[in-house]
Amino acid sequence: MIRRTLGAVLWALAAWIVVASASGPGDATLPRAVLEVSPLEGTVGDALEVRIEVVTPRGYFVERPELGPLGAWTFKSRSWEGPLESEGVLRWSWTGTVAAFETGELELPALGIHVSGPEGERTLRTEPVGIEIRSVIADGDSEESLADLKDPAGVPPDYGALRRAVVVLLILLGISGVAWWLHRRWAHRLSAVPAPSDPFHRMPPHEWIYKELQHLLERRLAEQGEVDSFYSELSRLLKMYLGGRYRVDLLEKTTAEVPEVLRGVGTPREAALGARQILEEADRVKFAGDRPTPPECREAVEAIYRIVDATRPADAAGDARRGAAA
Repeated sequence: MIRRTLGAVLWALAAWIVVASASGPGDATLPRAVLEVSPLEGTVGDALEVRIEVVTPRGYFVERPELGPLGAWTFKSRSWEGPLESEGVLRWSWTGTVAAFETGELELPALGIHVSGPEGERTLRTEPVGIEIRSVIADGDSEESLADLKDPAGVPPDYGALRRAVVVLLILLGISGVAWWLHRRWAHRLSAVPAPSDPFHRMPPHEWIYKELQHLLERRLAEQGEVDSFYSELSRLLKMYLGGRYRVDLLEKTTAEVPEVLRGVGTPREAALGARQILEEADRVKFAGDRPTPPECREAVEAIYRIVDATRPADAAGDARRGAAA
């Protein structure tokens, strides 16, 4: 009886082992995350090899975390791979290194990794790993034993940038000196040419002569017997107006030359003849002793008004000067 019972138990155990092996490795523990560190001891700053493996059934997805500083530990050379299918499961792996800059019995904390699958989302956690970190100085070392260490290697100073800056400064000083010498030598020749004088004071020539003729009449030179001065000023004003209107120089031209010049620049024939008549009358007063009366002097001014009206631009307003002269 005992033998039959023991045989039944052995057959049941064998059947369970066969079923468990057929269902795949570790299905009861999937999904899982495993953290491995090698070696489990080192000195400050040593790079320790780290491997994280996440194993899940098919249909799962792993959110690959970015592993950064964690307590006393600094992760380096981060690299995720996978998923790779093997023996009916999916495997994700992270390989890299960690380093600590503290000494003692340290612990690499458990890491949380999020996965999602048919059963929803969950967080897998690795087991913490204890690691011993030693100082680079052995316990038996003393200050005397460290006295024979070499001094820190010195880095020779680099004066290249300073030398280049000095060279550039010297070049700029040389250019400044040449510019100063050229200025002292040639400044008087390069000075700006003074702008030519503007006898019309930025006014159109016809407006200017209207005001000048009005001013001449207000001086009453003819009534005071200064006929020579009156006709000399009248001749000057007429030549300046016509010269400014047609961009020619008439002040140095004789009475006989003025009409020829005016015809060459397109002056109306009547205006050129009128100008010649007034200039000839001024010559007779100056050289022949003619003495026109004040009404005749006023008539000469009216003749110039007519010349201006005949030669001013077509769109210029000229009626205002009549009211000013009345």
